[in-house]
Amino acid sequence: MTAVAAPKLAAAMRSQAVLGLGLVVISLTAAGLVLLATGVNPLRAYVEILRSAFGSVDALSEDLVYATPVILTALSVILAFRCGLWNIGADGQLYLGAIAAVGLGFNHVDLPGPLLLPAMIVGAFVAGAAWAAIPALLRLRFGASEVIVTLMMNFLAVTLATYLIGGPWASGITPATGPIAPAGFLPSLVPGTRVNANLLVALAAAAGLAFVMKRTVFGYRVRTIGANIHAARFAGMNVDRVRFLSFAGAGGLAGLAGFGEVAGIYHDLPNGLSPGYGYTGIVVALLARLDPLWAVVVAFALGALNVGSGGMQRALGVPVSLVSIIEALLILLILGTRLMERRT
Repeated sequence: MTAVAAPKLAAAMRSQAVLGLGLVVISLTAAGLVLLATGVNPLRAYVEILRSAFGSVDALSEDLVYATPVILTALSVILAFRCGLWNIGADGQLYLGAIAAVGLGFNHVDLPGPLLLPAMIVGAFVAGAAWAAIPALLRLRFGASEVIVTLMMNFLAVTLATYLIGGPWASGITPATGPIAPAGFLPSLVPGTRVNANLLVALAAAAGLAFVMKRTVFGYRVRTIGANIHAARFAGMNVDRVRFLSFAGAGGLAGLAGFGEVAGIYHDLPNGLSPGYGYTGIVVALLARLDPLWAVVVAFALGALNVGSGGMQRALGVPVSLVSIIEALLILLILGTRLMERRT
């Protein structure tokens, strides 16, 4: 990096951080007005959120547990968005990754212990990528809206998981499949907590995507196509190939989130695996302004917000849906600032 480029990059990062912080403050203020209207002291509510999110080792560990799959779904969204495509299907791709991880995790083919986890990781990535390849092909060959197709495929993925849980992979009356083999368990990073090695996978994926986007020919092509598809075609780029690979790669990243939930948290496929990690990933991607490294920071912040909201509900009786209000306000503010930036 040149001496001229470094200060420019630092200034851009500072302005991005200031803008993001400003949007958060505005959304919290607006949500505080909602709390006031219902007779709740917003300052007390926010103090309870902070205490519940950061007040103990267990709380911090749960922040990380929530943030881990969100980082991966956010990276999935970022990769597709940077190529000019809307991936609303990260939740479905997560489910396909989880299904593949569980199917391999049963280890019916008697893989040696050291090979089971790598097989589950690869299987989850490939399953998520294959699920994302369907809307990619429909978009590139037939002009179908990837927004509608990926959104519909989310419901198909949940339906498939529900069928497997209640059918071929059922385990008694428990709304979950049978357990995977112990060799498929991810190791814990902090003893006594649910923080597991998939956090390292998520961090490595964020660093890897940042490197690919900024330092490789493929990343340059993705950014060029996302910025101006006509210029990319004029420059001789194989636009359809790059867009297909981007969308498939995005699905693979979301599939890794499903792998982590299976191998690191549940050790089976439960009913209701994802509380909306894919949709939260969209919020994180937008807040991070499509930067993979900032997505890690934002995912942790939203993880703390979601974990802290549980303590707020217990202490004050405030519904956890307040978090959804804050996230919705953030999306509206982000879209508003983007619109203003384009007009200036």
